[in-house]
Amino acid sequence: MIRPIIFATALLSSASCTTAFAPAATAVTTQQQRTSSSPITSLTPLKMSESPDSPTQQKIQSLVDDNPVLLFMKGSKLFPQCGFSNTACQILQSYNIDFESVDVLADEQIRQGVKDFSQWPTIPQLYVCGEFVGGSDIMIEMYQSGELGEMIEKAKADMV
Repeated sequence: MIRPIIFATALLSSASCTTAFAPAATAVTTQQQRTSSSPITSLTPLKMSESPDSPTQQKIQSLVDDNPVLLFMKGSKLFPQCGFSNTACQILQSYNIDFESVDVLADEQIRQGVKDFSQWPTIPQLYVCGEFVGGSDIMIEMYQSGELGEMIEKAKADMV
């Protein structure tokens, strides 16, 4: 109960949120303004993802291509390490399909790489027939509507 009170006090007693949450940043900005009379003219863009040709991206592409139903998850399909991954596994197991899973906790490069690969920020991630489907929330919606069942049946047919 103390934290909300401190939070509210910080907001009410400060002139702006920046001052309340980043006083050091304001001090640095003020110091930079004093020492530099010229404005910043160039910015360096941040590199947010690996190149598509990186070994990690190639490995992910290979996994997606080689497995008709692939789930990137936290843990394994026998021992999920997160509730969302567990939900995704239960949905796939309800179709009695042999799916492949990749434990992203075992490899940090794969964990970040798959997020860049799909441009989707969360785990688990499902791929069916080489196509990114989504995470557990989308899987639930598609399961309830029957759309995921249709995709899985197509993947089953491709496996034979």
